Amino acid sequence: MYRDNTCIALSAKQNYTDRMKSFLIYGASGYTGELIARRCKEKKLPAILAGRNPDKIRPLAEELDLPFRIFDLADTQRVRGGIKDCFAVLHCAGPFVHTAEPMAQACIDAGVHYLDITGEIPVFETIHALDDRAKKGGVALMPGTGFDVVPTDCAASMVAAGCRVPTDLDIAFFSLGQMSRGTMKSALLQMPNGNRIRREGKVIGGPLLKIKKTIRLAGKDRTGFSIPWGDVFTAGISTGIPNITVYSMVPGLPVFLAPVLRPFTGLLKSAGIQNFLRNRIDAGAPGPDEKTRNDERSYVYAKAWNREDPEDFAEVELETMEGYQFTVESSLAVLSALEHKPGLSGFLTASMAFGSEFVLSLPNTKVMRKLPVS
Repeated sequence: MYRDNTCIALSAKQNYTDRMKSFLIYGASGYTGELIARRCKEKKLPAILAGRNPDKIRPLAEELDLPFRIFDLADTQRVRGGIKDCFAVLHCAGPFVHTAEPMAQACIDAGVHYLDITGEIPVFETIHALDDRAKKGGVALMPGTGFDVVPTDCAASMVAAGCRVPTDLDIAFFSLGQMSRGTMKSALLQMPNGNRIRREGKVIGGPLLKIKKTIRLAGKDRTGFSIPWGDVFTAGISTGIPNITVYSMVPGLPVFLAPVLRPFTGLLKSAGIQNFLRNRIDAGAPGPDEKTRNDERSYVYAKAWNREDPEDFAEVELETMEGYQFTVESSLAVLSALEHKPGLSGFLTASMAFGSEFVLSLPNTKVMRKLPVS
């Protein structure tokens, strides 16, 4: 029964395997959270659904016949009470710039592993700052367990290992799939901060739509722009390479329009424009439909090189699932791998925890090209 707004679990008939301990999906009624919840039901995984709104969480939990809990992240005591019997939390409630830290802090306090599906650099920085506390508590902190940033992180680690003295790293990705409402809102919040790149080991800012590059990806030469993707921060941790730039080969944004659009990016700092754009986002589709998720493919490219030695380089291109489909499969694979590799603690990416080949264990993921050939 549901009473008040406390951490109440719905009694449900359980038909779980012994493959995994119970874990909690917070934000299970969001677009990606619901996809993950439904996949858990298909795989008979012991997921507990959670969120702050009983009118959204309860109907989904009853439909899937899964237990649920209701609590707000503002209530620290109830958060800890709602997660303390789980081995991990998969945090799916954005915008993560507001929600990640309170959940991560609660996980450390409760001795529960923390995962999320963010791609926001400020969130990675915030979670990384908790590294020492998490290590002392034996808690793993793994933000970015989805398309942001598992395939790019693993690709980066592959090429870093293939280059003798890597000084620079370029990462690029290409996907035709549309973004969910939550992803668009998170991106909207970050756009006024401009671009981010890593130079000489430090993450620095710059204007959007300024740095561009042409890379052969998905069988064609594609030109894209540098964006503030999570790997600008995380790949510096996982590879140690001091200079990192990430490019998005996004279709539908002609390169020649960049000089026209660039002067207007500053308008995104206006609260009125932010509210207008959020309302427009809410009026759109929640995310890509099932056919798109099943049929589309995403491509990831990484190149590491030594700027003092042009012969010292490595590059790789991966093909994988549509981004949201990837996030579902990747997040659940990380949960399983984390449970079966005890002793992990502190801030970790997928490649740091499980090696760069982890991405190749996921469905419909393969190497398209690799240099040098090992």
